[in-house]
Amino acid sequence: MRTPAARTLADYGVIVRRSWWLIIGTVAAALAGGFAYTSLSEEVYESTSSILVLPTASDTAVAGARTAGQVNLDTEAQLVKSTEVAAAAAEALGSDDPDGLVSRVSVTVPPNTAVLEIAYRAGDPKAAQAGAIAFSEAYLEHRRSGATASVDSAIAGATAALKGVKADIAAAEDELSQMYSGENGRSAIESELDGLRQDAEELEAQIAELDAQLGAISPGRVINQASVPGTPVSPNAMFNLAAALGLGLPLGLILAWARHRLARKVAYPTDLVERCELDVLASVPPAVKFQRREVFGAYSPGGRVFSQLRNVVASQLTHHQRVIVVAGVAPGPAASVVAANLATAMARAGDRVTAVAANPSTTVGLPELFGTDSVPGLADVWSGRVDLGVATHAAPRQPSLSVIGPGAAARAAGPTSEAAAETFSKLAEAGRFVVVDAPPLSCSADAQLLAGHADAVILAVQSGRDAIGETAAAALAMRQIDTPLLGAVLLPSGLGPMNTVPLPTARREAPAPGEVSQDETPTDSLEPVEDGAVERKALMNSQEATTQVMPVVPAAFPSAESR
Repeated sequence: MRTPAARTLADYGVIVRRSWWLIIGTVAAALAGGFAYTSLSEEVYESTSSILVLPTASDTAVAGARTAGQVNLDTEAQLVKSTEVAAAAAEALGSDDPDGLVSRVSVTVPPNTAVLEIAYRAGDPKAAQAGAIAFSEAYLEHRRSGATASVDSAIAGATAALKGVKADIAAAEDELSQMYSGENGRSAIESELDGLRQDAEELEAQIAELDAQLGAISPGRVINQASVPGTPVSPNAMFNLAAALGLGLPLGLILAWARHRLARKVAYPTDLVERCELDVLASVPPAVKFQRREVFGAYSPGGRVFSQLRNVVASQLTHHQRVIVVAGVAPGPAASVVAANLATAMARAGDRVTAVAANPSTTVGLPELFGTDSVPGLADVWSGRVDLGVATHAAPRQPSLSVIGPGAAARAAGPTSEAAAETFSKLAEAGRFVVVDAPPLSCSADAQLLAGHADAVILAVQSGRDAIGETAAAALAMRQIDTPLLGAVLLPSGLGPMNTVPLPTARREAPAPGEVSQDETPTDSLEPVEDGAVERKALMNSQEATTQVMPVVPAAFPSAESR
């Protein structure tokens, strides 16, 4: 028996096939949501300008920075969205909401470059272009102002120092002009004056260099000017639909899996294997239609299924194992349909078979399916009113098949363990197989009692009707006895006319003297049948059986499908 751990890809395919409408519906709903989101979303355009950032005198390399070079581009990317740059861009755009403008800006640094890509988003193409240009120019002006301020500060410092040196030179020159040639100290002053003049020259050179730097400051330049975008970047219809599909498909599969695990009714053979721990002996496809209240023809699709079931059952039973109990899960025709068709398949294979109707709660009985009398039957045998031979009727179209109907007051006279054992023993001696249509396990324990005296048990399960919990409980009840549980036969949900109870006749003829009528009267309240009546009934049944068991050509009897 397979366990859930042995699940194959085909099992997952069954789950998908079982809830295909749920998966498709979920995916369709997700795609509809994606389409609605795309249709209702505001169009957003994006324009991008690229700036090559050049180093200035104020730039200093940062140790451990992500970008190499003198300029730290990560810092510069943050400066683009700074308050000062946003204020300048807002002034250029005529906006009074710098913070709102910053939320529309994104700055990226391409790998291994000294380039900043400034992107600006807006609801209008021209507004997107204007925003990208405004932020690019504001950033370059901010960077130029920073570099200029640094150089101006250096020039101011050098100019102040030069002014002081020139004052010292003037003082030294004045003091030197008041001294005589060769006077003590004159040489020292001359030496000091030469040093001051040299310092003045250095400061003047430094100021000249700073002035040159001031004129040559280049914080960067725009290498890709922002253009007017032709198509919006948002909403992206293909991306939204792909995202909706990527969300809807897994969600649909999850819902299908949840529906499979939470299903209460048996729907597929895998339900019997995984959740009821039952081997599936046969499964009648849903395409097989039950159009009449009769057994399948030998060469019909349903007939082939039960012929294969006969081979499976026969291979699992020894020659001394003959009694097979077919029990249903819930009240209905499932067990009767399986028992009748299995018995027919065995008879077609040449086995002597006796079909026993022990299920009074079915909507279609074995006598109706085989065209035999319901009375006298099993209840009459168990009550001691008739002999087993009298209750056995030959099937009209199957010479090797005999049928025992439910009998009179079948609902009132339940089986006893001794009666069931004796009946099965006699029937097993008379034929190769005995197929018993037992009552459903969900409302009676008679099937378990009958199975205790049988050689094998088969559960008849109807798809879409029998609950998984009840089926598992029925399997457990059968495993609690010593009789082997061979497995289950799964019937489709639609059994056509098999599910309906025939309407009662307008007139009920009075039973002939000595005959047993089919009613609901408890067996114990019935008067004993005279011995002479029983003998006459037995003689009549014997004569009818002799007439019906005449050799016939199989082709003379059309199959169920051909009719």
